[in-house]
Amino acid sequence: MKQFIALILFAACLLPSGHAIKCYQCKSLTDANCAKDVIDATSNIHSVDCDLVPKPNSMEQIMPVTKCNKVVTSDKAGIIVSRDCHFEVVGQKADVCTVTHSREVQSCHICKGDLCNASSAGRFMAIGMAVLLSIVTMQFVL
Repeated sequence: MKQFIALILFAACLLPSGHAIKCYQCKSLTDANCAKDVIDATSNIHSVDCDLVPKPNSMEQIMPVTKCNKVVTSDKAGIIVSRDCHFEVVGQKADVCTVTHSREVQSCHICKGDLCNASSAGRFMAIGMAVLLSIVTMQFVL
């Protein structure tokens, strides 16, 4: 029974929230801190509530925002790193980063959870914390 309770707590940690999330929002074109591998308190990067962010004009049938992203794009002018709310379109392949201009997507990191786009390791940290919480809970329950 105790292991069952610990398993339920672990599963609850991994369930996505039904509410919009907060994401970091920046472009390295206008803020060099956006290109850092990890955003911390000293970076002064703006965060936004994804429910309040205007939806891109070029996208129709946008689903509710439940994810953040960090996208690295390039063209002849150079590389740009951007972090933002991740907008998914109904019928579009899940977890794909698209851009509305002629830039090529070099890398795309999509994650769930408030401010998870602070680094590319956000998803692994969230899962690791859930596992750690479950182990600690099992120790107290047993």
